[in-house]
Amino acid sequence: MISATSKLMASSLSRRRLLLQRLSRALPQEELSIFSITARRSLSTQPEAASSFAVVDHSAAYEEAMKGRHGGQLDLAELDAFGKDDPLFDPFVELELDSLDLGYEEETEDEDYDDEEDARIENKNNVEEAEFREIAADDVEEDDDDDDEVDQEDEEVDDDEEDEPDMYRNDGSLRYKKSQIAKFAAGAPAGGIFGVVELSGTQHKVTIDDVIVTEKLKPLSHYAVGTVHTFKDNILLVGSTHQTLVGMPLVNGAEMDVMVEEITQDAKVIIFKKRRKKNSQRKNGFRRDVTLLRVLDIRMPEGYDEHVHEPRVQPETY
Repeated sequence: MISATSKLMASSLSRRRLLLQRLSRALPQEELSIFSITARRSLSTQPEAASSFAVVDHSAAYEEAMKGRHGGQLDLAELDAFGKDDPLFDPFVELELDSLDLGYEEETEDEDYDDEEDARIENKNNVEEAEFREIAADDVEEDDDDDDEVDQEDEEVDDDEEDEPDMYRNDGSLRYKKSQIAKFAAGAPAGGIFGVVELSGTQHKVTIDDVIVTEKLKPLSHYAVGTVHTFKDNILLVGSTHQTLVGMPLVNGAEMDVMVEEITQDAKVIIFKKRRKKNSQRKNGFRRDVTLLRVLDIRMPEGYDEHVHEPRVQPETY
């Protein structure tokens, strides 16, 4: 008597033979030599082919959508950003200006007397100031020279700090203006290139200047704070507004530059266990070790890196 298992194996074998017959009609004999009828995996001793990727060109669909109704809706994002960077309205400013104008009109009546009094006081002050300068000039010449050099250095440092404001906030995000943030919230495209990278079993969708919070990368001697690394073998997808490269499973040739910004611990998680009516409870805390990576650059494979796409929106300084 034939068992159910034997019947199942026979039917499976027949299906494989039928599949091979269909493939033999569509594929050349050289490509069929790597298949086996009785085994599910390849029996060929040839090395596996390199990972490839699929190219999805949606530039025409994007341009059509931007010219149509969707683009018209995005144009309304400009209205959401209007006035976001203006100073707060102060209803008392006009009253203060009016009061200053009234005071100026009252003072013009006694203008002649005030001018004479001011001239007399100014002449007296000039005489006293000249006498003081003659007495103190010899004592402070050397000290003034040293102080001037120190003051000039301090002014140069202050000017550099004012000219180059920090582009990142305290939480690590970019310092965008309120109007730019309102545009993004309304759906305006930020442009640039994005990518999906796998780290420690987790996939992260990132773009340039994003921060990746991942498990602690080891060894620490290699992933030290301030070091720059290039990821090549763990990029699953890269894309832009006009084109997307989907890895199968990886995108060969794509690169991502990251910098180790910080090695720290995540927020504390409380694990509390209570056993009712047993006078027993347990409370433990756990903090995960994490590594913070700043994305510096994302590059598509050669031949796809020069395609036309929406440029990245740069943060505007105040």
